Amino acid sequence: MNKTFTDLRKGFGLYRIWLYQAYHELTAKYRRTFLGPFWISGGMIVTSVCLSVVFGEMMHQNLKDVLPYIMGGILCFGLVSFILIDGTEIFLRHGGDIKNHAYPFTYYIFETMAKEFMLFLNNVVVFYVVMVLIGAANIPHWSILLAFPVVIVTGITWGSVFGIAAARFRDLRFMLPYVNQLLFFLTPIFWRPDSVRGNMILTKINPYFGLLDIMRQPLLGNPADAHMWYLALGSMVTGIIVWLIVFSMFRRRIPFWV
Repeated sequence: MNKTFTDLRKGFGLYRIWLYQAYHELTAKYRRTFLGPFWISGGMIVTSVCLSVVFGEMMHQNLKDVLPYIMGGILCFGLVSFILIDGTEIFLRHGGDIKNHAYPFTYYIFETMAKEFMLFLNNVVVFYVVMVLIGAANIPHWSILLAFPVVIVTGITWGSVFGIAAARFRDLRFMLPYVNQLLFFLTPIFWRPDSVRGNMILTKINPYFGLLDIMRQPLLGNPADAHMWYLALGSMVTGIIVWLIVFSMFRRRIPFWV
C-alpha cells in the first residue's frame, strides 16, 4: 500500500509534464486549422440538434427548451464516458512508454484524464455559445465546482481499474465501449426520467446518471437533486476503495501485461 501512495505522489508531482503532454496531444491533430480543437465539438452539436428536433417534436417542446437538456447531457456524458472508453486504454496506449521509461503508473492516468477534461472544457465553451445564440443561457450554479472533483476522482479510480483489467483481459478493451454505448441509451441524456414508466433501475441506481446530472443541472443553472449526489459520491468512494486494492495488488504486473 505504501508503494501505491508513493506512486500517486510521484505521479501528481509530474503535473507540469502530463498537463503539457495532454494539451499537446489534444491540439496537435488540429494544428494549422481555422477552428482548431473546436472541430471536436462538431459532433456534439450535430448530434444534439438532431436529437432535439426529433424528441422536441415527440415531447411537444420547442428547441429552446429541449436543446440545453440534450446538449448538456451529451456534453457531460462525454466526460463520464472516460471510465469505460479512455480508461480501458490508459495502460495499453502507453505500453511502449511503460516498458521503456520509469514514470510512475499514475502519471499515465493523470495525463489521460487531463486530456479528457481539457476536451470537456473546450466543449463547455461551445455549449454556452450555442445557448447564447438560442437565448437559453444561464449562469452556472456554484455546485458545479463541487461536481468536477467528484467526477474526476471517480473517473481516475474506476477508469484505471478497468484499464488494469483490460490490460490483463484484452477482450474487455473491445467489450466495455459497447457497454458504454448501451449506457448512453439507458441513461436520461436525451429523454427525461419522468417520461418512462417503471424507471427505478434506469434512474435510481444508475451511477452514470448521478455523475452526469451533478454536472448538467448546474450548467443549466439549477442545483442537482440530492439523490444524484448520493449516487455520485457513492461511486467515488467505492472507486477509491476498489482502486487502492486493485492498484496495490497488480501495479507490478502492468508492464508484463501491456
